[in-house]
Amino acid sequence: MLRLSLLWTLCLFLAPVLVVKGLLLRTRALRLPEAAGPSAGTFGEAGPTLKLLSLGDSVIAGVGVEHSHQALTSQLALHLQSQLGEATDHPYSGHSVSWQAMGHNGDRLGDLLARLPKAEDCAPDLVLISIGVNDVSHLTSATRWQGQVSQLIAELQSRFGAPVVFLGIPPMGEFTALPQPLRFALGVRARMLDLTLQRAARLVPGVYWFDTAAVFDADHLAADGYHPNAAANARLAEHLAATLLPQLAEHLAAPIANRAGAKPA
Repeated sequence: MLRLSLLWTLCLFLAPVLVVKGLLLRTRALRLPEAAGPSAGTFGEAGPTLKLLSLGDSVIAGVGVEHSHQALTSQLALHLQSQLGEATDHPYSGHSVSWQAMGHNGDRLGDLLARLPKAEDCAPDLVLISIGVNDVSHLTSATRWQGQVSQLIAELQSRFGAPVVFLGIPPMGEFTALPQPLRFALGVRARMLDLTLQRAARLVPGVYWFDTAAVFDADHLAADGYHPNAAANARLAEHLAATLLPQLAEHLAAPIANRAGAKPA
């Protein structure tokens, strides 16, 4: 963290250049719409169902793909259902998987917190969160970000009591839409904010973090050079499903008192 803080301090000396680059980018950037199609669906036959709820920003809204079936939430549900069909000793073996995506292009963490009451009727078994890129680009302070992450986790645990998975903030230093040195500066800032999500996953039971940088490929960016395309979503979903299934089993096997959001009897 110290190294990142030093790099960020150096970036601040470039503030006038960064501001100009940012303003030019806002006027010239290609703006893609949110994906068409339904925001919910189910994969699998009738029977027990694993319920997936995704909340957050443009990744959840499907910006970068034409149809919601190509977006991350639907792709993750598809891969979860496929892998559960092959599992024999998993608590969710043989389950169908339903999915619901509640994403909004441009949302920051504060926006997500404000929208949470709209999800009050949901009863998910798994919550996926994609947030942070817009906090990076809008320079949300580290203190505010940390406080909002803690608030979000507490509210999700209180509302749902389900495991929460944070997508790591993607490596913005590799976003081809961003000109240098803005790309470098936002890449540093993204890694700084992402450390907060990593710490939460280490410290809070039932909270997990997935390293999106491990499966990032700049060739799989959409036409805007900023959002994931269909190939990126499919690849990320496949790796996410393989990672999450063991964690879901561990969560179900944990003592009730240790589960996220569980209330004492």
